[in-house]
Amino acid sequence: MKCCEVMLGKTHTINPILFKDMMIKSEEQILKEKENINAINVFPIPDGDTGSNIYYTLRAIVEEVKSIDEGSVDKVFQAISKGSFIGAKGNSGVIYSQFLIGVVDYLDTVDSVTPTSFTHALKDGTEFAYESVLNPTEGTILTVMKEVTTKAAELIADNPEIGWADFINGLVEISWDCLERTKEMLDVLKEANVVDAGAKGFVHILESWRDIIVRE
Repeated sequence: MKCCEVMLGKTHTINPILFKDMMIKSEEQILKEKENINAINVFPIPDGDTGSNIYYTLRAIVEEVKSIDEGSVDKVFQAISKGSFIGAKGNSGVIYSQFLIGVVDYLDTVDSVTPTSFTHALKDGTEFAYESVLNPTEGTILTVMKEVTTKAAELIADNPEIGWADFINGLVEISWDCLERTKEMLDVLKEANVVDAGAKGFVHILESWRDIIVRE
């Protein structure tokens, strides 16, 4: 199997090296979207830097994973975790970095990355993210993380042998649906008629993961 090739057959696994490309793609996607994200940043304070903070967080992660050669599969998750820890910027960057640390720390303990093991990883990541905030607020990036995790568990319950394409597409779909609903969950978002900036960043990251996972 070639590095970063997705296995969508009976084993339903992906090579950990693929996560290197997922991080790089995330950085590229947020770079494109960061000004749009900054423009709608009204919660918790309208400082217009959420997109930039998520981008700087991802840039630090990418710097770490790019230092890993393609033969060092066992070091990819540690590099992502390290980059997340040292590079987190701003409120949304910290929340996302804690989410990602929870995800990759779990995946580093399993023999293969399948939709089932990834669902467990999402659960750990979401718990890490919530624990990183003193007073978690719904209608934010946290809510989208939680709904994506819930959807993942539902998909696995309905079909334990689900392939990666159907699985990740289902997660992206629910993330967009939840993002649109954030403007109804917080008065400040409803008044400004915008979705949550951090949540929007997370959805774009999840989309970038999907683009890498389902590519040929």
